[in-house]
Amino acid sequence: MTKQATGRRGPVITKLVEGEPIHAKGREIVPLVRVTTYGRRRAFVGSDRLTGEGWGVVHMRPVAIVERSEAGERRILIQDKTAQTLSGLLLAAFIVLLLLAVAVHLARRT
Repeated sequence: MTKQATGRRGPVITKLVEGEPIHAKGREIVPLVRVTTYGRRRAFVGSDRLTGEGWGVVHMRPVAIVERSEAGERRILIQDKTAQTLSGLLLAAFIVLLLLAVAVHLARRT
């Protein structure tokens, strides 16, 4: 695995990582994954002992597939249809809630 780009903001680190290439019929297929890590660690130094603790979270999301051949390189983006659907449902819920609030407000005025 080789990393292409890194973004660091506090204890959060984001990397774009290329996976192992797969060779098939004169083509090379390489997956691209966005890896986001978050970690915290602490150490305590006392007069009679030394202790430490830590934890971390890793989130990996496939973002594209790179196809390389003699004709050139092509990047195929991977879309998250579930996130798009959930975002649409959340927007619809807020619109319905807003319309209900307006209807209740108008009903109380009359």
